Amino acid sequence: MRGIKISWLIGAIAVAVLFVSFIQINWLKTSLDLQKKIFDQSVEQLLNTISHWILVEADFASLEIDHESEELGEQLIADGLQRQSRAILVRMETIPMDSLISLSLSEQGIETNAVFGAFDRYGQPAYLDERSEVYREELVNEGYSVGLGPLQFRLYFPDLGRSYLLKSQIRAFVLSGVMLLFIAIGLAYVMRSVMKSKALVRIRSELMNNLTHELKTPISTIGLASEALGDSDLKLDGDQQSYYISMIRDENKRLGVLVEQVLQASLTDSKSLKLYPIELNIHDIIKNVVRTVAMQVRKQGGKVELSLKATNPIILADKVHITNVIFNLLDNAIKYSPDGAQIEFLSNQTEEGVELRVKDNGVGIPKEYIGKVFERLFRVPTGNVHDVKGFGLGLSYVKTVIERHGGQISVESEAEKGSTFIVKLKFDSNIT
Repeated sequence: MRGIKISWLIGAIAVAVLFVSFIQINWLKTSLDLQKKIFDQSVEQLLNTISHWILVEADFASLEIDHESEELGEQLIADGLQRQSRAILVRMETIPMDSLISLSLSEQGIETNAVFGAFDRYGQPAYLDERSEVYREELVNEGYSVGLGPLQFRLYFPDLGRSYLLKSQIRAFVLSGVMLLFIAIGLAYVMRSVMKSKALVRIRSELMNNLTHELKTPISTIGLASEALGDSDLKLDGDQQSYYISMIRDENKRLGVLVEQVLQASLTDSKSLKLYPIELNIHDIIKNVVRTVAMQVRKQGGKVELSLKATNPIILADKVHITNVIFNLLDNAIKYSPDGAQIEFLSNQTEEGVELRVKDNGVGIPKEYIGKVFERLFRVPTGNVHDVKGFGLGLSYVKTVIERHGGQISVESEAEKGSTFIVKLKFDSNIT
């Protein structure tokens, strides 16, 4: 139910973001359309003003055609129109048209360049300077126009476009974009948090299942062995008693290891890991740990080979935690290797200290999981959650301890071809 509610929440937020985005985009489009209408009205008023300035100053008294002259024929009318056109063109040539138009544009609040020209009723230019000649077709087909006596005065804005109209709305547009960005970031953060939360719940659930399984087995074994030893009806000889006692001892050690792993993870998580560095021989640590696990490996038909070639194995480190690191690396190699495991522990000298390699012939790690093996609670999927013992805590603890010693750890692996864990420790560890 919780997962369904979270999914509904994410869906609702996503729909809300899309709805707000749609409103913002629609508002911007409406705003641009309104801005275009205002611009068109301003240009229309501008053209009427320019037409008035040109015509009112021209002396058309001598050019006016008497209505009675229409009876004289069409030729007289045509001559009158030609005289009127010439008078307008003379007027346009005698006044600074560029300055007149720039001034008119400024008065209308229009800050963009314009070209202009006067055309006859057939669309042929009667007045057109060189700068405007380039835009002749645009002036005829797309330009704004106003009647100028028998001519048409046309005005065209080469730079007019959405970008120009957007300038007046840029602040609102930026604010709207910022709001959408914050909403998108918030949604991404919520989704990321939810996914992490779901992953954490899954990992915790798996940890509890593993923990229950791992603890029940030794507890049950100890209980059965204790009952056998305490049952007076059973006549146990010395070998049988030793067998049950050994079983209890082994399972008790196993419980101790499980508890130690949980405690290690707890220390790592709380950042309360305390280190007490001393000079120690890393070869001696390795030999002691190998001696401890050798019996377990031999029971499975395997062996651990040592190839300790470092000429100076003395480093500054915390003995307890470095010992745990070595044990965890070997335990990991044993767990993920088949019966008859062949494990090799190598050491080599480096300029800064000692390099350790733990190599096994186990199941290996698929490429997609190599970057995750050091994460807390992560275990490489094997198909059966209980076929490999452990909680996925050991390697995260190992990484923390090595890095706190100023060292590095990495892994080289390939599925079905084994793994090699590489640890680099310095002589003089910068312990944090």
